[in-house]
Amino acid sequence: MKAIFRRTAAAIILTVCVSVSASATGVSVTSPSSGVSIGSPVQITASATAPSGRVITAMRIYVDSADAYTVQAASLNTSLSLSVGAHNINVHAWDNTGAVYVKAMNITVSASSPYQSNFNATSKWVSGQTLADGAILFTSTAISPYYSNIAAHGMTKDPSRMPQVVAWMNWYINHLNWPDKWGLYGTMYDYTVSNGVPIPTQDADSTDSYAATFLTLVWNAWQSGDAEARTYIAGLSYQLDVIGGVIIQTQQSDGLTWAKPDWQIKYLMDNCEAYRGLRDLASTYQYAFGDNSKAAYYNAAADRMLNGILGMWQNGKWAVFKDGLGRMLAPNLATWYPDASAQVFPVLMGAVSASDTRAQQSYAAFNQAWPGWPQLSFKTQDPFPWSLIADGAAAMGDKTRVAAYISTIQSKYVNTDFPWPFYDAEAGWFLRANNYMLGRGL
Repeated sequence: MKAIFRRTAAAIILTVCVSVSASATGVSVTSPSSGVSIGSPVQITASATAPSGRVITAMRIYVDSADAYTVQAASLNTSLSLSVGAHNINVHAWDNTGAVYVKAMNITVSASSPYQSNFNATSKWVSGQTLADGAILFTSTAISPYYSNIAAHGMTKDPSRMPQVVAWMNWYINHLNWPDKWGLYGTMYDYTVSNGVPIPTQDADSTDSYAATFLTLVWNAWQSGDAEARTYIAGLSYQLDVIGGVIIQTQQSDGLTWAKPDWQIKYLMDNCEAYRGLRDLASTYQYAFGDNSKAAYYNAAADRMLNGILGMWQNGKWAVFKDGLGRMLAPNLATWYPDASAQVFPVLMGAVSASDTRAQQSYAAFNQAWPGWPQLSFKTQDPFPWSLIADGAAAMGDKTRVAAYISTIQSKYVNTDFPWPFYDAEAGWFLRANNYMLGRGL
């Protein structure tokens, strides 16, 4: 692998021809973002929304005024091989009245990028952890659906892996418990694998986080714009409601959820994931299904959970968990897991923004306790690479530490063909970290 490339190109300028938001009319480009130099191939992800009463009929990418890619749809997600140097990108959309919507930008394609190389290698590796039936392996003999959800989330950043993402979502839906040993519908057990055959263990590490990470995966798959994914998701309204209900049924009066019915601890990590899942489910109902009533229902549940999460703030740090009696465990930041590592979850899952003083204080305390985490100093306590911490740093806008961490993982894992304990969820988080450094979002 080459050293991290120098950014020598001029700054990227973004000109918005039609001002848009998630619900406004016009073209919205998710990737690439403004202000980046990027390696080739260049992933371009965009969608378009027409005014009420109209529909988007086609979208087209122009590169340097030449037609490069066209779809007869309201979204696109493709990778274009572009030469090194500056390029003008225009994304056009047309509605059924002939009206045109445009977003234009200038990008610079760099000669090489370790981030793109890492991304490609990780994507290839994790794609090799899948079975013919769509399952994504934790180890050669085990499937952890929680980890698989995280892996598939990372894979949504690579258009070439979307068929495997859809296959995993289908595997998950086809293996829902109906009901489980706790009497809940729509939960998921862990599985062992024997001669390629998955066998349920009749248990899971949690019910809240398994459901939540699947709901987040679905929303990210929808946002990818992939036609196959959108067609598949369009038929899941009932199942997603049942899966959302898993979280609702363990959500308590303080807004927080138990890890599972027989483990009545309200973990900060789990609740941040559950919050994200509820918000993402609300977005799926609003934008994929046009169901504003369900969107409002799940947003209200997310609001209650957010209040509970914010109540776990204690003296400049986040409590690790809250027990059944309402007592909160203050973190010992000298302990990597779960005390220190939990501190990045509220900002990683969007419960607080990077500009929030709580995010800034907890992140500062975390880095003071573990200044060498980009070099894996926590290995004295935990053998895993913990790629999600880099994603938390990315959520804080800390490119310096993200770059240092990626360099470490590149040396220890990417260059050595991803030895254990690099596993499927690590791949998902690492894909997102490199995607962030490529200017394509987290």
